[in-house]
Amino acid sequence: MAQRTMTNCLILIQDQSLREALQAYTLRGMAGHLLDAETDSLDEDPFQVFEMECLMNKGDKLVLPVLTYLFHRIEQRFRGQPTLLILDEAWVMLGHPAFKAKIREWLKVLRKSNVAVVFATQSLTDLTRSGIADVIYESCPTKILLPNPEAMTENIRPMYQGIGLNDRQVEIIARATPKRQYYVIHPEGRRLFHLGLGPVELAFVGASGKEDIAQIRELHGKHGNSWPGQWLCHRGQIKAAEVWESYR
Repeated sequence: MAQRTMTNCLILIQDQSLREALQAYTLRGMAGHLLDAETDSLDEDPFQVFEMECLMNKGDKLVLPVLTYLFHRIEQRFRGQPTLLILDEAWVMLGHPAFKAKIREWLKVLRKSNVAVVFATQSLTDLTRSGIADVIYESCPTKILLPNPEAMTENIRPMYQGIGLNDRQVEIIARATPKRQYYVIHPEGRRLFHLGLGPVELAFVGASGKEDIAQIRELHGKHGNSWPGQWLCHRGQIKAAEVWESYR
């Protein structure tokens, strides 16, 4: 049986205009490396990440078919088990009409599939100008806000008031300590809190720089699944590394 690939599909199509339209999605075209294969390489791992920024900077001729396929494959994973769908740097996704429409749909319906949507972006401006701010605010009852020294300014204050904060709460956000304090809004209450991370926790969740990521990848390549212990040693957490090794 012939392989079900875009190239083989193109061979069977007689309509010239359709052949020309699909040519871009074969190995001879710009999107063949993404779409022209009998099977994809997406595993059924519990944790899966897609880097979207590079893709979203391409034209719709590439973006739309790839997004459509990714949406299909992602939604296949929603089988009723508790699932987190994390949309990080969501401003990238809100900038595209097709992705924005899908986010709106997900926020409205995924709860039925036992999926919680975590929506993260750098600025409230990204939301207020998205066209779906009402859906986002309504569907995300728990909101965690980072400190913002500009929160009390004339242009920014109305955005915080738009999500239900009063003047005192806006002031708290403006005076909070960056990278240490966070303000949580929940149907049962609101408060400023510290994220209680010690040096061991920060060795992992605080390792976001390019040099740290490169070092972690190098350790993973050398030591496989034992890389966390090596990384803790690298960060001077010798005792924590010994404890981690004792649980292996």
